[in-house]
Amino acid sequence: MSALLAVDIGNSTIGLGLFPEPAGSEKIFLKKIPLRPARSAAAYKKIIADFIKLRTSAPNLLNLRIDAVFSSVVPSLNETIVKSLTEITGKKPLIVCHKLECGLNLAVITPSAIGADRIACAVAGFHYFKKPLAVVDFGTATTVTVIGKNRSLVGGAIMPGLYIMQRALHENTAKLPLIPIKTPRTVLGINTISSITSGIVHGTAGAVETLIKSMEKELGFRLKLVLTGGHAKLMSPLIKRGHLLKPNLTFEGLRLIYLKNRGNEHSCTN
Repeated sequence: MSALLAVDIGNSTIGLGLFPEPAGSEKIFLKKIPLRPARSAAAYKKIIADFIKLRTSAPNLLNLRIDAVFSSVVPSLNETIVKSLTEITGKKPLIVCHKLECGLNLAVITPSAIGADRIACAVAGFHYFKKPLAVVDFGTATTVTVIGKNRSLVGGAIMPGLYIMQRALHENTAKLPLIPIKTPRTVLGINTISSITSGIVHGTAGAVETLIKSMEKELGFRLKLVLTGGHAKLMSPLIKRGHLLKPNLTFEGLRLIYLKNRGNEHSCTN
């Protein structure tokens, strides 16, 4: 079995996840590349190749068998990254979209509009619970993705992420500062900075819990909860209902989709 490189292009970073034994283990090595500035295919190739060499202790890639699986919500970068991955592995990566077999029924009005990252998170979330659940991804956007009965991805919600809220308050007001994102000491802010921090962080936690509670009322059944994304660890203590914390859920979903589709020549276009 080859090693597996999972690549996820998000709105803020390009995530690399290397699975040394993709069929038998969730063990993963991670690296994040800032989305900006944009780089050439050759530059990305070097960054990715150096990451693989470091994590496999290989002096070069000639003796390594590596497959790649790829998801993206930034179409303008797809061709560049796919070119880099193809040159590293000797074959095109498996590109994830709604057309691939993923083990879920995409029961929404426009399946093609579902982000590949949300599909991957839904696949991995269902893998852990095997029952209705909500996956909350605290990334650039905060997204809720719901898997209902009969393995059906039935919808969700999208709201601004913590950094978007932070920047929006600073850029659209005359006096509010750009504050660091961290856990507030109290809900009641005692100055401008603590008030903004509380509003962003506690406000997001409350919004997520309210959304899920309302979704459960509409669906008529309770949902398990999985938290993921770059701010999941920060948000986890503030979410009062029981949940599973899986910061690397997108990569795990990409691994599972790869295992379902390996050897299949069908892949989505880039």
